[in-house]
Amino acid sequence: MLLRDRFWLWGHPEGCFNHKVGNELESRMTPAEACAYLGVRNVFMVPMGHKVNRRQYNKSFKALNGVGWDCFDAVVHPEKIETVIEEAKEFPNVICGVFDDFKNNDDPGMPPRYKRFDFETLKKVISRMHDNGVRRLDTWMVLYTRLFGIDKKDDEDFQPYMDAFDGVIMWVWKESDTVYIPEKFEIFKKLTPKNRRMFGCYLYNFCDGKQASGDAVKYQLDFYREKILSGEAEGVVLHTNTMADLDYEAYDVACRWMDEHGDETV
Repeated sequence: MLLRDRFWLWGHPEGCFNHKVGNELESRMTPAEACAYLGVRNVFMVPMGHKVNRRQYNKSFKALNGVGWDCFDAVVHPEKIETVIEEAKEFPNVICGVFDDFKNNDDPGMPPRYKRFDFETLKKVISRMHDNGVRRLDTWMVLYTRLFGIDKKDDEDFQPYMDAFDGVIMWVWKESDTVYIPEKFEIFKKLTPKNRRMFGCYLYNFCDGKQASGDAVKYQLDFYREKILSGEAEGVVLHTNTMADLDYEAYDVACRWMDEHGDETV
């Protein structure tokens, strides 16, 4: 297996961040095109509330090794998981689902989002993903470094939810927190002894509404490569296609990095 086979794209509907989050340019690059451009072999497709033709996207992903769809709503509406299962029947590379922003607190006046979910429903959803009459579909969860390793009680309360997932993806939201990745990863490993692990890497600085730093992206990719080669993690998710054709520095850095390392054997 090549290193690029361990890389995923975090895909969104093309153009969904045009003239938003500090980006004043217009992108037209689709998730499938970005996979080819960045040299990665897998995709998580996250519609971001946009109505999309899922079948058309799945057809565009035919050449990829793995495809996962956002399943966040399934915790509240378990029937939505059936869509992914039906797609898995027709498309052999549909292999997993991802639960985005699972622990985030999007409303300071409310408890963390995961505490508003029924834990038993979550377990049933994951069980259905595993045993569905087609093939096992794994479940991945997004977890930001700012949401763990700060309050021990909070980590303990969240542990059963994290244990329920097959894998957890560690993301750094603030680019300024990149320097804490080694420290955070050691905590992350202790919290995920039962889980598969991946890393998320932003190629646009959404937190600050501006281009990501090429140096920060290279630092992350170098660190994540070491952890993949050591067997401590299995992959990296690059975010996202929606600025990939805008000549932003971080994307150029990611492309050069993949040209250099993507064909290494792991």
